Amino acid sequence: MNKHVARNVLVVLGVWVLSGVIGLGVHALVIAVKNGLTFKGDVGTVTMWLWEGLPDDLVAALGAVILVWVIETRKPLGWVGFLALLYLYGGVMNAWRDLNHGWQTSPRTPHYIGILTQASIPTLICLAIGVWWTRHRRAIL
Repeated sequence: MNKHVARNVLVVLGVWVLSGVIGLGVHALVIAVKNGLTFKGDVGTVTMWLWEGLPDDLVAALGAVILVWVIETRKPLGWVGFLALLYLYGGVMNAWRDLNHGWQTSPRTPHYIGILTQASIPTLICLAIGVWWTRHRRAIL
């Protein structure tokens, strides 16, 4: 591994960690807004999990834009894919924690759907925004 690749790996890891830190602040804002919301029924259960995952979705989009902006390569999509894999890893770990944290009643199907959707959306958003921003950047240059 040469210096250039090592530097890019560290940049991707830094963007992932920075987006996690920013996500904590966004989570605090979502908690403040969520206090007045009520989620009812199966659709409400899935919506609740998606609402809880909204901060991760936002920082995944921001992370993809920052990565394409700061990475030093002509083809940043491979590095965006690496960042998306890190978001997938984080989402799977969060889903595992949510499913194994000790429920009072066993989770139902809407809970599983919401948790798995919450885990996978940041990855998809990172890839979509990364591809879009790369094309947008090429059009400008």
